Amino acid sequence: MKRKDITAELAALKRRKMLDSAFAWYRGTAELFYARWLKPVLAVKAPSVWLNGDLHLENFGTYRGDNRLTYFDVGDFDDACRGPATIDLLRFLTGTILAAPELGIARKEARSLAAYGLERYRAAMADGKPRWLERRTARGAIGDLLGDLERRSQADLLDKRTVMKNGRRKLRFDTGKAIKLDKGEAAAVIAALGRFARRRAHPDFFEVLDVAQRVAGLGALGRPRYVALIKGNGGKDGQALIDLKSQPGSALVQALGKAGHRQPSFANEAARVVKVEYYLQAAAPAFLTDLEIGGGAFTFRELQPDQDKLEVQHLAGDPSRREDAIGAMGDLVAWAQLRAGGWQGGATIDDLMRWAGGRRWKSDSAQPLLDLADAAAKASNKSWRKFSSSKNSSARN
Repeated sequence: MKRKDITAELAALKRRKMLDSAFAWYRGTAELFYARWLKPVLAVKAPSVWLNGDLHLENFGTYRGDNRLTYFDVGDFDDACRGPATIDLLRFLTGTILAAPELGIARKEARSLAAYGLERYRAAMADGKPRWLERRTARGAIGDLLGDLERRSQADLLDKRTVMKNGRRKLRFDTGKAIKLDKGEAAAVIAALGRFARRRAHPDFFEVLDVAQRVAGLGALGRPRYVALIKGNGGKDGQALIDLKSQPGSALVQALGKAGHRQPSFANEAARVVKVEYYLQAAAPAFLTDLEIGGGAFTFRELQPDQDKLEVQHLAGDPSRREDAIGAMGDLVAWAQLRAGGWQGGATIDDLMRWAGGRRWKSDSAQPLLDLADAAAKASNKSWRKFSSSKNSSARN
């Protein structure tokens, strides 16, 4: 399929997904959120930290680190940059309130849940010790997710995403997760991976067996994103899947630039994502690096059987499990920001501990953030209703 046709198909899919709920619309419109709410949140004084840039409930999940252990942590750093700590907090709190229908709770309860997550963030930040979540330390919905992943294998992942044809494994196109590329675009990806492989100790590991447009996520739908089946360790169960995601730039970086907040320089946009993720996560993901394809910057990472997101629907039901998960997310945000303390102009750990442990936290930080999140959630819900009742509703058909 030609690139213009793939882009059109994915844009239509993105619109359909955003029609599903106010939370889905919110996930797909970060640039609109920052256009309206960046100036108000910048008025809430806070230390400068390294940010995820698009923090919401479904940007947390599991991955395998380069130490081969599985973690649950903040993920998806496409919009990562440096800025006041309150930016990620507002995005997270607003999304939590907006997700009330998916969580199966009333808006008032969702606001209380958001406040609990914020208090856990404050306590973890004031403690000053960056910790992590893994299978042995997680409980509730997160613990269940990590426990379920223990039973998944590389063979299971390959069987789910590929099919055997004439004794050879090929990518599947019947699951909605991949779209066939035209020969020219496929050849460009294969050539880029060939150049990448030549710089590695074991170039044969990265021999490409098949490649396609990957269909995943929501905010990035429409951008070039590839899945490559590679030789790996050999044999039909030793092969591996690689995710190659284009990184054209950060909506938050652009918004902060207009507000006068300058950023450190990186070799390219993918290098920015890789570097910030390396410092903010408990352990670097396996194979995480950047490379160039057709003049564009892409992040490169392995797709893993123990990689999964904690979807909002997983938190519906038992209130204690929901509270445990939101509290753990608050912890994880604080730990991520602490890990990068003092790096490239970020506030030091001492600065962050003083801010979170100060006597004026509630009046100067917590209450203004919760009030802004409440207002932003109401405005986002209104915008989604307008979007879903407009001509865009034709995307349902």
